[in-house]
Amino acid sequence: MSEAESRALVALACRVMAVAGLFDMHGHISLREGDLTYINGRRSSRVSVTPAQVAVVKVADGTVVSGEPPAETPLHLGCYRARPEVRSVSHFHPLAATAFATVGKPLITAFNAGAPFGKVVPVYDDPDLVRNDEQGRALAKDLKDHRAVLLRGHGVAVVAEDVPRCVTLSLYLEENAKRLAYALTIGEPQPYSDDEIERVAASLWQPFVIEKTWIDAQERARRAGALDDL
Repeated sequence: MSEAESRALVALACRVMAVAGLFDMHGHISLREGDLTYINGRRSSRVSVTPAQVAVVKVADGTVVSGEPPAETPLHLGCYRARPEVRSVSHFHPLAATAFATVGKPLITAFNAGAPFGKVVPVYDDPDLVRNDEQGRALAKDLKDHRAVLLRGHGVAVVAEDVPRCVTLSLYLEENAKRLAYALTIGEPQPYSDDEIERVAASLWQPFVIEKTWIDAQERARRAGALDDL
């Protein structure tokens, strides 16, 4: 994509995540194009960020090309450096998913939305902000080959092959956590087996489902008036 297209896509995704309730005054989503990553700027409101407010940073060494990236940009860079196939990263502080790492309970898969994440979401056991390369490497090490990692007492990081998938996974992660938290008030959730996770993930994680989710998330943001000037 061109620089203009990359900036526009990040701004759109940021607004969509804000309307979906995943971003508040914090949270960021990025897109990697070659050795550059585009990420919403630290000072801009997440619900009204413009393409011009999207910062550009070099993946290799963290050099800021333009704009003012968020303080936790090393979180994104750590994921990109460790996982060449990853082209989009989100970081936010969802209530339900974060609660699991806060109380030390595993975020297992006991609902279909959790299937793309495997049996359990790993935990990065440091509540501090990820502001330097050493922390970024440590987080990526705990992420391993998973699609998401919980940051104890802090938030989550989600990685994907593109922006629509990253937004979709971010929505799925919190949806699974909400349903699991509710289920825990009733009884003990029944974890999916390896075979069930494989079959459900194959059914759920298909291009048309991702496209449908991405389109719906955009339309909800549009009807909320958050895309009128974009």
